[in-house]
Amino acid sequence: MVVLGMSGSPRRGGNSETLLDEALAGAREAGAQTEKVILSACKFSPCISCGACYKTGVCIQKDEMQDLYEKITASDVLIFASPIYFYSVSAWAKSAIDRCQALWARKYVLKDPSFMNGKRGYFIGVGASKGDRLFEGAKLVIKYFFDASGYKPVGELLVNGVDRKGEILKQPEHLRAAHSLGKQAGGN
Repeated sequence: MVVLGMSGSPRRGGNSETLLDEALAGAREAGAQTEKVILSACKFSPCISCGACYKTGVCIQKDEMQDLYEKITASDVLIFASPIYFYSVSAWAKSAIDRCQALWARKYVLKDPSFMNGKRGYFIGVGASKGDRLFEGAKLVIKYFFDASGYKPVGELLVNGVDRKGEILKQPEHLRAAHSLGKQAGGN
């Protein structure tokens, strides 16, 4: 069992990454092999909407997204974590998701059966606002990203009212929830 964690935060060691780390620890405790990708440390360009991937399922831009495509397709479980900016995922997260148009093309245009199996996807979102609708936009983005990538959304941890770096460490109930989410993700 391979669990891939993707951090969409530009702030290293921030609240969403801290929860992702806790979730990955829970997955390892459940016996899974884990890997974490920090999107802000990757070098890739945004989607240029050229449509080339509709013919081959491969993005023509040769950058670090090529490695990320392999990790996404090879993993059994994906845990995607992002801070919430303006009611959606971060720019780093959204840019990587947009580049997964190539995976969407493999699934929906080229009918690649490896994207039809419904692997499990989990979302961790952390936002400063306490608004009732804070996560609606991000949840839709993640839902369709998971679908295009061959994952079925099966769990989430959404934490609002948290902003300053390290503030999540003062909320052990959320750390426990992230660990539990990871154990569930890492189990069969």
